[in-house]
Amino acid sequence: MRKVRNLVRMVILLGVLLLVFVSGCMPGMDGGCSGAQAQGWSSFAPYNELICFGSMEGSVIALSPQARSEGKTFPDETEWIYAIKAATPGSTCGAMCAPSSSASGKGIYSTPLVIGDLVFVGTYTGKVYALNANRGVVRWIYPREGFETVGAIVGNIISDGTALYFGSANGKIYALDATTGDFIWEFQTSDKIWTAPVLDNGILYVGNYGGNVYAIAADTGREVWSIKIPSAVASSLAVKDQLLYFGTFDRNLYAVDKADGTVKWKYLAGNWFWATPVIRDNTIYAACMDKKIYAIDAADGREIWQFEGDGQMVSTPAVTDEHIFAVSEKGTLYKLDITNGAMISNISVGFTVYGNPYAEGDMVYIYARDHKVYAVDTVKNHIDWDFSSKIK
Repeated sequence: MRKVRNLVRMVILLGVLLLVFVSGCMPGMDGGCSGAQAQGWSSFAPYNELICFGSMEGSVIALSPQARSEGKTFPDETEWIYAIKAATPGSTCGAMCAPSSSASGKGIYSTPLVIGDLVFVGTYTGKVYALNANRGVVRWIYPREGFETVGAIVGNIISDGTALYFGSANGKIYALDATTGDFIWEFQTSDKIWTAPVLDNGILYVGNYGGNVYAIAADTGREVWSIKIPSAVASSLAVKDQLLYFGTFDRNLYAVDKADGTVKWKYLAGNWFWATPVIRDNTIYAACMDKKIYAIDAADGREIWQFEGDGQMVSTPAVTDEHIFAVSEKGTLYKLDITNGAMISNISVGFTVYGNPYAEGDMVYIYARDHKVYAVDTVKNHIDWDFSSKIK
């Protein structure tokens, strides 16, 4: 039996390494992304009439959908680009930096966060940037120049309006002052963190690759409780009322009590849950690597419906009042009826997709592995425009 368990663990580990390799993220010595293939899988954050994202070339870009639809030269008057400084050999960021030969540095995995007039983004070279959302000018960088960087930042940054919180591949959760970038506290977990924490009533909840889930006081960084799950926590956590929801590499979607981590229910699927579950009313919408989207009752874990696409569902779907927009790894965007999962339409961008789709009204934006942003009109079911992040 022990040999069987060891074999299963080995197969899972090989699968993880294969996934991160083909997705453009090779694990570094600290569990971060490194190597020539590292590119990123950022999604989009809205600001006024712009959408901001981190490019595979290592830049933060603010696009105007209106200017792109009109075919104007980039950057138009409201658009901007900020190139993250490349890591250099011998820098203090350590093994996860994987110095790049390109002048602009490495790709960005973390989706930008917009608060007021600032755009925050974490890089896997181990820094957090605060940029002016109107012009793309740096407000502050953490850690400052000359200080050792934190581990690779792959998950998104979150905020309570005054502080920023994020996880790192060095296994730590950090809290920074959102206005100044000053360090507040750090909390060491047992293993690397590739996901985003979630904040609820002053408590941060986060999972790591060691299969641990932590509840941490947001003001002090003090541990409230922690639990051990049989496998790596692959997805960021979601919270509603008294329960936390997250997916793991043991093929289960878990619901645990946020008060003490007691497992209330779990739903077994055909593969890993990598994407963050989305909660709408009393239903969980979960993308799974068995090619399916599941609608699951949030209270008891009962399956309501399922939809199967043409490839693994790695990205978190965009959910509106009436529709679910899910994109498969193969690059097919599905528009589903939220009530029963029936497919309304589908369209392929023709390239692999790992980043989350972003929906604004009838338009859905996708960043594909050909380094292009695609704007899909889901009513007319056609690609309205595309934009290459390989800016000359």
